[in-house]
Amino acid sequence: MYAINVEKLTKKFGDYEVLRGVDLKIAEENFYALMSPNGSGKTTLASIIASTRSTASGKIEIYEKET
Repeated sequence: MYAINVEKLTKKFGDYEVLRGVDLKIAEENFYALMSPNGSGKTTLASIIASTRSTASGKIEIYEKET
C-alpha cells in the first residue's frame, strides 16, 4: 500500500507546462525529500497533492482514495 500514489500528473499555466507526466509512489512509513532546481514544479506538485491546487490531468491517490 502506498501513502501517496501519483500517476501521469500534468499541470499547465497557460502554454507553459509546469509538470509533465509525473509518477511518484511513496510507501507507508517512508520519508522523501523533493530536490531540484528552482522553478521545476516542487511547490506545484506539493500543492496538488495537498488539494490546494487543481490538476490538469493525471491521478492522485492518498491511502488509496483518489483526490
